[in-house]
Amino acid sequence: MRNPDEVKPDRAEVERSMPVFRKFKVKMEDQGRLPLPPEVREKLGAAPGSQLRLVIGGDRVLVEPDIHALRRLYLEPTSGCNLKCQTCIRNTWNEPFGSMSFELFERSCQQLKELPFLQSVMLAGFGEPLYHPEVVEMVRALKKAARVSVEITTNGTLLNEQLAERLLEAGLDRLWVSFDGTSETSFDDIRRGASFRLVLKNVQKLRELATEMNRTLAIGISFVVMRDNIDDIKNIEELIREVGADQVLISNVLPYTEEMERKMLCLLALTCETFASVPGKPKISLPRLDINYLTKEPIYHLLKGYQNLFMINNAISAPTRSCRFIKDGTTFVRWDGKVSPCMALLHEHITYLYGLERRIKPYFAGDLNQKSLAEIWNSKEYHDFREKVYEFDFSPCHICGGCSYFESNEEDCFGNTFPVCGGCLWAQGVIQCP
Repeated sequence: MRNPDEVKPDRAEVERSMPVFRKFKVKMEDQGRLPLPPEVREKLGAAPGSQLRLVIGGDRVLVEPDIHALRRLYLEPTSGCNLKCQTCIRNTWNEPFGSMSFELFERSCQQLKELPFLQSVMLAGFGEPLYHPEVVEMVRALKKAARVSVEITTNGTLLNEQLAERLLEAGLDRLWVSFDGTSETSFDDIRRGASFRLVLKNVQKLRELATEMNRTLAIGISFVVMRDNIDDIKNIEELIREVGADQVLISNVLPYTEEMERKMLCLLALTCETFASVPGKPKISLPRLDINYLTKEPIYHLLKGYQNLFMINNAISAPTRSCRFIKDGTTFVRWDGKVSPCMALLHEHITYLYGLERRIKPYFAGDLNQKSLAEIWNSKEYHDFREKVYEFDFSPCHICGGCSYFESNEEDCFGNTFPVCGGCLWAQGVIQCP
């Protein structure tokens, strides 16, 4: 019998804590057409005449958004930064640092109305966005120019109270904060020049101001994991509570030296991929299980071959040989106006895998100083590039390596020419960005 003094849980509170999924019921028309609600068409980027891809697997049919509908835009305010973190790829650069002129930025804003399916703009790149002196004006201009969500990725060190208040007034929708540690010891060692306590204090003050100003602001945590800080993951729930985060994105470190490669936590996972699709390898589907002293060893054993492991018919393995930036309809504008299809091709850099150096050359589909963003996005070259990367018929350099093709992204042994994506760690589920 229920205790009469027991407090009944608030239904609204319970529902808020559950994943949000919109459900639609559509009726097939007599001619065999399937009408889609306007909200779904917008989400899919489904303009008249566009082609949507259907992916059939098991008992599911997945409708993918049109890869030729630009839905997410990254603008890099600056490639400069106030820190020198040991995990930063900028340590390998030979190119000059720079900041986007406000004239170029305003011109970009004016072109957003030409992008009917644009949903969000992220002020981010390989620099620190808050290092740009006009970042607040950038947020304000974006909110005025288009009905989009505006996000920023920051190291949090420059987020003082005055700047926080101005960002909220400008209409910032989401802030991603880089926390590569949940303690002062690990954080301060990895993010040199930063202070864990200062960043935590800055984000907490921002949250307080948002409440006082009655502003809705989402906060995400971006965490680069490696051997140095893997134990910190055990305390991530406490950090989530302290900053009020609703999302945590964990990435492997991008290895730009042999030493950095040795700190990675995914080399066995990459090697295992070679054997993941062996014919006849059975699919293993788990039910919900308690994680305790009885189950941890058996579950660990299964996870070592995670490529064929499922939970209630949901794959545990990360998608590989698949570009999230292409599938999400994303493009990047570098600080100087050059337009690149992804984070990996935005700047020249070096990566290491299996002790071998790979030099990544940047690739640009156009330049905003010469053409509009819509012209560049809709160009045949960029259209064909998206189609090619979606199919991802590149040689698997990330599990092979050792030959001269591995030394750069200029060509591969399948006959593909620059830029080739077979060695891209973003496409293999190793690196991910907000």
